Amino acid sequence: MIILRKRDFFLFLSLYVTQFLGLGFFTEAFIAILRKTGMSLENLGIVYMLGFFWVLRFVWAPFIDKVNFQRIGHYRFWLILSQIIMVSSLFFASFYEVTTHISIILLCAVIFSFFSATQDIALDALVYKTLTKEQRPFGNAIKVSGGLLGSVLGGGVALIIYSYLQWQTTVLILASFTSIAIIQLLLFKEPAWERKAKQKRFVFKEFYSFWKGKNRKIWLIFILLFPCAVATAHGLISPILVDLGWKLKDIGLIVHIIGYSIGIVASFGASWLINKFGKKRVLIFCSIGQIIGLFFLILLLHGYSSTTHVILTIGTIFIFYTPSTTVISTLMMDEIDSNNPASQYAIQHSMFMLSGLIFASMSIFFSGKFGYENIVLAICLIAFVPLILSFKIDSFLSKEEKEKIETNSLNTIG
Repeated sequence: MIILRKRDFFLFLSLYVTQFLGLGFFTEAFIAILRKTGMSLENLGIVYMLGFFWVLRFVWAPFIDKVNFQRIGHYRFWLILSQIIMVSSLFFASFYEVTTHISIILLCAVIFSFFSATQDIALDALVYKTLTKEQRPFGNAIKVSGGLLGSVLGGGVALIIYSYLQWQTTVLILASFTSIAIIQLLLFKEPAWERKAKQKRFVFKEFYSFWKGKNRKIWLIFILLFPCAVATAHGLISPILVDLGWKLKDIGLIVHIIGYSIGIVASFGASWLINKFGKKRVLIFCSIGQIIGLFFLILLLHGYSSTTHVILTIGTIFIFYTPSTTVISTLMMDEIDSNNPASQYAIQHSMFMLSGLIFASMSIFFSGKFGYENIVLAICLIAFVPLILSFKIDSFLSKEEKEKIETNSLNTIG
C-alpha cells in the first residue's frame, strides 16, 4: 500500500470530514432533536431528502469539470467557494430557534447540502487527479472514514453538546470546525494538469449511455441495492432508541461516537483487506455481515436494548459496510477517464447516494405505518440481492482489474 504525503492526507481528510459535519448534524442529530419534540416519523422522513442534492450532483458536475480558474486552481476554487458558503449557512442557522423556526433552519440545511455535494464533486476529482491508481484504495478509505468521522462529530458529539448547551452554541461550534478546512485550502497549491483529449460536452444522453451494456447494468443494480442495510439501520436507530426511552446524549455517545468509530477504524483497514483477500471476497464477506447486523437490530426491538447490544448492532453494520464501500468507490474511479473525472464519478456515486437516501427516508416513513420490525425484515430480504451479485463482481471490472484478480487467485493457490 502506498501512503499519501501528510499534507495531502490531512487536506483530504479535513475536507471529507467537514462536508459531512453539517450534513451529519442535519440528517442525524436534527432527526433525534425533532423526534424528541414530538414530530411524527412520516414527517421526519422528509429531512432525509436533504441528501437529494447528492443524488443530482451529476447535473452540475460537468460545469465544475469545465469551469477552470487556473490562477486559483481548477478544483481548489470550487472547494474554497463551497467551504465559505457551508460555514455561512451554519452561522445563520445558529441564530434561529429549532422549535419555532424550523422552515428557516431547513433552508440553511438545504444550502449546506447543495454546497457539500458541490464540494464532494470537486474533491473526488481532485483525489482522482492527485493520486496514483495504487494510492486510490487508501484515498477512498479516507473518503469513507472522513464521512463517518463527520457523522460522528455532527451526529454524535453535536447531539451531546446540544443536550448541554442548546442550539445556537452547538451550531456555531460546527461552523467553527468547518472553517478549519478553508485555511488548509488557502495554503494548498493545486498541481497543474494537461488534458489528454478535448473535454466532451456532457449531455443527459451520456448519463444513460454510461450504463449501456450488460456489465454496467449489473453494476448499476449492485450499487443501487448494496446500501439498503446500512441506510435502513442509519435511518431507524435514532428514532428506535428515542421511542425506547433513551436520552439524546446517550444516543449521541453510544451510536454516533462509539458505533461509528468502529466503522472508521474498519475503513482504514480496508486497503489491507483488499490486498490480502481481494475485492470480491471483501464484498461477499461484508454483504453477509450487514445482514447479520440487521438481525441484531430486530433483537433490539425485542428488548435487547442494553448499551452493549446497541454498540454491537451499529458496530457490526459499519465494521462490514466501510471496507466494502472503499472497494466500491475504488471500482467507480477505475471506470472513469481523466478528461471528465468529476462527471463520470458523480454519475456512479449519485446512484449510490440515491439508494441510501431512498432506503433511509422510506424506512422511517413506512415504519410509521407498518412497524419497525416488518420494515427491517423486508430490508433483510433485499440485502440478499447484492450478496448474490457480489459473487459476480468480476463482471463489473475492467480487463485490467480482472487480470489482477486472476493473478491474486493464482498467487493464493500457489
